[in-house]
This record gives sequence, structure tokens and C-alpha cells, in this order.
Amino acid sequence: MNFLKKLRNYMLSITLLLILVIEIPIIVVGYLTQPVKSDTIIVLGAKILGQDPSLMLRLRLDEAIKLYEAGYAPIIIVSGAQGPDESISEAASMKTYLIDHGIPADRILLEDQSFNTYQNLSNSHKLMQVNSLRTAVIVSNASHIRRSLLLAQNLGIQATGSPAPMPSNPYLTTKQYVREGAAIAVLLLTGK
Repeated sequence: MNFLKKLRNYMLSITLLLILVIEIPIIVVGYLTQPVKSDTIIVLGAKILGQDPSLMLRLRLDEAIKLYEAGYAPIIIVSGAQGPDESISEAASMKTYLIDHGIPADRILLEDQSFNTYQNLSNSHKLMQVNSLRTAVIVSNASHIRRSLLLAQNLGIQATGSPAPMPSNPYLTTKQYVREGAAIAVLLLTGK
């Protein structure tokens, strides 16, 4: 019995350590990161419903609109492929949303080949290089900003972040933070 108690305490200690080392920085960076005026805004893709952005994606797009209107960058890159259960690419859905909210079509660059955050940023970086864009503000939800900035740094993108709010749904928010904790652990092990 003593062994089981020690094992339980050991597992609890490891869990608490992981929360301190991984989850707290995700939360802190997600709420304290501030954008800097740049050449472009990169909006990372998320699920779409039919042809419309999901709540998580609308929160990102609304943040990008605020940044664009405040003069943080003259160009917006929307990034995301068409998933197997999506009728159009995430990027196409985002572009339509931005145009419907007053962003000129010629100010939006489409990156519609990426299926994950690493590809979003890698492909957006290539698009930046083709268009002579050197700096970026990355827009994603607060839970996703830390990993996005780490990946951008690994890819050589000079970037700051602008965290979009998290949804008011506690279940969805908790799920996103747990998911990001696991993704950060993988990133630290693999670099992607």
C-alpha cells in the first residue's frame, strides 16, 4: 500500500510540474503578448462550418480586422486548407468573412495548402518572401499564441502575436488549453 501511495504522489508531482512548465507559460503568453506594427497579419486557420468560420475562427478574424483598421499592417494572410469535412478551404472562408467586414480583397493573400500550424506558418512565410514582407503579427486564439510564436521563431519569421479572445464556453476553453499543452510537449520534443 505504501508503494501505491508513493506512486500516486509521484504522479501528482509530475502532473503539477507539467502544469507549471507547460500550461502556465501558454496562459501567460496568450494574455500578455502585444502586437507590433508589421508588414503583414497572419491569421491561422481553424474549423469552418459549411462555408462559414467557426466561433474560434471568427474570434481570430475579428482580431485581425481590429489590427488592420488600427494600422498594424497593410496586408492580411489567411492560412488554412480544405479539410475532409469542409466544403471550401478555411482560407477561402476567411477571405470572404474579411471582405464582408470591409477589408479590401486586394489586401488579402490566400494560403490554402496547410493542414496544421507548422504548415500554416511555413507556407505563410514563403508567401511573405514572395511578396517582400519581412515582419508579421500572428493572430490566433490566446491558447494557441505561444506555440505559434515558437514555431514562427523556429522558421525564422520575425513575428509578434495578437491573441484573439477565447470563447466564453468553459468546456471549449479548457479543451483548447489541454490540447495546446500536449502540442507544446510535442513541439519541444520534435521542433514541429
